[in-house]
Formats: sequence, structure tokens, C-alpha cells
Amino acid sequence: MSDTILLQAHFDPKVKLYWYVNGLWVHFLLVFTGVGLITFPIWMVLGPIVVSKRYSALSAELGERSVHLRSGVLTRVEKTVPLDKIQDLSLRTGPILTMFGLASVLVETAGSSSPGADMSLPGLSNAQEFRDAVLKRRDDLTGHKPAVSGPADADVAVVLGEIRDSLHRIEGLLAEKPSD
Repeated sequence: MSDTILLQAHFDPKVKLYWYVNGLWVHFLLVFTGVGLITFPIWMVLGPIVVSKRYSALSAELGERSVHLRSGVLTRVEKTVPLDKIQDLSLRTGPILTMFGLASVLVETAGSSSPGADMSLPGLSNAQEFRDAVLKRRDDLTGHKPAVSGPADADVAVVLGEIRDSLHRIEGLLAEKPSD
């Protein structure tokens, strides 16, 4: 059964520079082990080719019932995550990602056998839009209602205030009670 594509993820070309810089950093650190004396110059020459191929192999889309990710150059990975299994979509940034104006979306599912994200979408230029669209589609599909704010929150605040006041009265009565 085919899953109609509702939204295509857009990967910012700056993610290639981000990957290259990360590779430089890793190979630079390897210099201290001796291995980096060989790998650092190789990465400087071949790194741009590797990251360009990795970028061209990357795609993600939101379907009617799932999210699809394709990635990898030597080892191709295709993942399909059903929307009703998605527990969390995290928007991740960090100092280097922020420096390049990038963000990643991490998809976590129920019943995952491994810790961490089941799917990572690095360098999305429409990260917030894609994340919000996936969450909305998931909620529409599962009938989940997003949390409401406003009058319901005010009612909760009133009840909590009454509970607090009752506890203060109880503490006062306990404090007045003479000890035996």
C-alpha cells in the first residue's frame, strides 16, 4: 500500500560544511593518537566528496501514515516509522549546528529496542515546520488532542490554591494541638 507524501523535508546545503567541520575535528583529535597523522590529510582531500555524496543520498518525507528516511552512501538505510508509534520529536541544536543556522529533528518511538533516537534528520532547513507537521498529522491520525491552555489551566490553578489553603489550615491545627 502506497503512502501519499504530504510534506518533503528540505535539507540545508550548509549541513555539508557542518559534517566536514565535524570530520576535521574528529581527525584532528586522532592526531594525538598517531592515527590522525594519516587520516587528517585524507579527510581534508576526500571529506568534501564524502559529505556531498552523503548529502545527495539524504531524504525524508511525511506520509499520510508514516515518516520515511533514506540515507547512506556505502550502506543505504531506509526507515519507515509509523506515525502512531512516534512518542517524541525533539528539535536539537548545539553550538556548531547553531553556528551554521541548522537544527536536527530526532524521532523516538514506543518500544524501541535501542536507547536514543530511532531516526535523526540532520540539517533540516524547515525543521520546526516539519516537526510540527509530523506531530499534527500524528495527532489527527491517532485522535490525540493536544493539551489546552486557558480556562482549563485557570480551573486547575483555583483547585490547587484551595488544596494549598486546606493544607495550611491543617498545619495550623496540628501546630495548635497540645502534645501529650
